[in-house]
Amino acid sequence: MAGRRHSNTQYRTYGSAAYAPAYEGSAVRVPQPGEDIRYAPRPRQRPNERALTRTQVQVREAGAVAPFAVVGFLAVGIFAALLLYSYAQFAVLNDRVITARGTLTSLQTEYSTLSAQYEQAFDGARIQSAVGDTMVQPSPEQVVYLDLSEPDAVTVYQKADAHGLAGAAEKVKSLLAGLIEYFR
Repeated sequence: MAGRRHSNTQYRTYGSAAYAPAYEGSAVRVPQPGEDIRYAPRPRQRPNERALTRTQVQVREAGAVAPFAVVGFLAVGIFAALLLYSYAQFAVLNDRVITARGTLTSLQTEYSTLSAQYEQAFDGARIQSAVGDTMVQPSPEQVVYLDLSEPDAVTVYQKADAHGLAGAAEKVKSLLAGLIEYFR
């Protein structure tokens, strides 16, 4: 017969308390005979409590200003000013270009109008009727052809420089004439 197996041990629970021989089934310990039940209150202690202290900050002494840093900052400032100046010049030139384009379109319109008037003024039939039979075609001897196939060449001849006092006076005169021509 298969019967139930009973154990004579005092353990009647499963889990972690099953292997603790002093466990009697209650979470509170049963006092032993003759044991004083009153307990003295224990002072509360916080295990991680520390006194607050300020951290020590290490201060570095102020050092001298590096001359290379001063020169670098000055160079950056100068380049920034030059960049702003070039942007201002660009804006002015851009405005001039826009104005010139407007002028160009108006001049092109005026050119086409004046060309049409010019062609009407110099009509071949009208000139022929005004001149009559006196106008004739040119003869082959009167026709001249220019050969422009060779490159341009210019030869400038100067008179010989005068020496002495007359040469110095001539140089000063030409220098003043050049300055006056430049500022015109």
